Formats: sequence, structure tokens, C-alpha cells
Amino acid sequence: MTRPPKARQKVLDAARRIVETRGAGHLTFETLAEESGVTRGGITYHFRTKEDLLKALIESDIADWNLAAEQLGGDAGMPCPKACRMIGHVRSSLADEDDAHKRFVTGMISAAMVDPQLLDPVRTHLAEEFADWRWDDADLERYLLLLAADGLFWNQLFNVSPLPPAARPRLAALIEAKVRAFAADAPPPTESPNSTSGT
Repeated sequence: MTRPPKARQKVLDAARRIVETRGAGHLTFETLAEESGVTRGGITYHFRTKEDLLKALIESDIADWNLAAEQLGGDAGMPCPKACRMIGHVRSSLADEDDAHKRFVTGMISAAMVDPQLLDPVRTHLAEEFADWRWDDADLERYLLLLAADGLFWNQLFNVSPLPPAARPRLAALIEAKVRAFAADAPPPTESPNSTSGT
């Protein structure tokens, strides 16, 4: 007997709510069955172990983040796909986070501290995202800007940033301006049969 595909999403949504409100340590198949309305058998049909479920939650969050980054970078008005991806990354990293997402991220961090393999989807995503980078001096400088945006995200997440809230948008604009300057100064992309991005 096959399970309805909506059951998988119901389980993921319920698991996310549990992580957001109670933490990943409280995510059990029993609490999940209660929260989702899906039987334990229905849950294990889609996720054999808690680790499978946590990885699926991370993959879902990455997919949401990618969609937001694509939308935010899509209107950047730049001909270079790499620069558009970078703008989307910076804008996503610096977007105002809601409290539920902050609780989700911190809950998943605590789970990953116990089981570092939970971050395998993140490692895979990053390997794919940066596969076309040459890691020359220009790419290293671009990466430095991404690290700056990521650093602001983590500072904000843990409420440890010394940056006044009014200065945050100005710093975000400065990072984006530097990304745009790199794209403007870059040589035209060389076309190859397998290339989908420039600069």
C-alpha cells in the first residue's frame, strides 16, 4: 500500500513545528505522530530513522533558502549568473529572520552537534553551489563578501552583533555594492559547452 504524498509534507511540517517550539531533542516519533496526525507506521514509511527526518528537514530548509535567494537575486539586473547568485545569497543571509526560523536553526545546530553527519545536505549543497568557482584571487574576494554576509546572519541569530540595527541595512548595501563592482570589473565570461555561468 502506498502512502499519500501529502503525508510526507505533513510529517515535515509537524517536525519543524516541534523543533521550533520544543527543540530537536523533543522530536520523537511519538510526539510527531501526535503533532502530525500521521501514524507511526506512516511516519516510518517516509523516514526510517530520526536522523533521516532531521536530514530531510535540513534539505527542506535549504530548498526554501535557495528559492528565496533565487527570487531575491533574480531581480538584481545583472548579466552574470554568478553575481546574481551572490546577490541572492547576500540578500537571503541578511533578510530579517522571524523568531520561529531562529528557533528552528538553533534547534538543528544542537542536533548537528550531537550528530555532525546531519550537516551532509549542507555540505552537498555548498559543493554544488561553488562547483564552478575557480578560487582565484577574484573568487576569494567574492567569497570574503559571502562570509561577511554569513557572519552578519550568525551574529543576528545569536543576538551578539555589536552593529546597531540602523546600520545593518547600510552594511548590507555596502556588501551588495561590492558584489556588483566585482561583476562590473570582471572580464566577459568564456563560453564553453558545459558552462552555465560566467565570471
